[in-house]
Amino acid sequence: MKRSILFIIICLISLPTVLLLTNVEITAFNLDFYEKKYREYNIEEVTGINMTNLMYVTNEMLEYLKGNRDDLIIFTEVNGRVEQVFEEREILHMIDVKDLFSKGYIIRNSMAIILLIALGFLLVYHKDTLGKAIIISSVWPMLFMGILGILVYVDFNRYFNYFHEIFFDNDLWLLDPNTDILIQMLPLEFFSSIAYRILSLFAVELILFLVLGIVLNKKKLKRLS
Repeated sequence: MKRSILFIIICLISLPTVLLLTNVEITAFNLDFYEKKYREYNIEEVTGINMTNLMYVTNEMLEYLKGNRDDLIIFTEVNGRVEQVFEEREILHMIDVKDLFSKGYIIRNSMAIILLIALGFLLVYHKDTLGKAIIISSVWPMLFMGILGILVYVDFNRYFNYFHEIFFDNDLWLLDPNTDILIQMLPLEFFSSIAYRILSLFAVELILFLVLGIVLNKKKLKRLS
């Protein structure tokens, strides 16, 4: 029984972690999402870069974050002149961002393996607790993300700053929207949209797992009756 509790706790931690970090990856590397937001926020006019070149720069930036590109020395046409897009401060910040993504991959992949082991153990040795484990693993992050969603809705800028202060040990993320193209391409409104998209995907997935847990739990009760 003690071992089943341990593996249930592992599920409580690993399931939402795997889902959330996977959603971050899916959303952050969705080029169609970037193009949609560039048009919505009129980023062509703000940056002086046309949509074709914006998408080229974005694709190269995402390739860098994936580890498929060595640097962010990118040239394109800005206000009619070919120039380097990102300056030193922006490049240094993106080095930190890439490192954060790399650590996220390691955590997500490790947690996914641990989750599969925990679910496999419960399925084989404590099948009657599997539904309960999935239910609890779905419900608590729903409550937490609901509270977080309200806080972010009330004052996104404050919690966006908190995020950077927690995950970065420098102030390189404080960019100038008048001169730095990175923040012109990705303004606060963009990050607000991407955050809500991630939370929405997360909520849908948790609901699906909750339904699965309820179904498994009902089957257990029927067997007992």
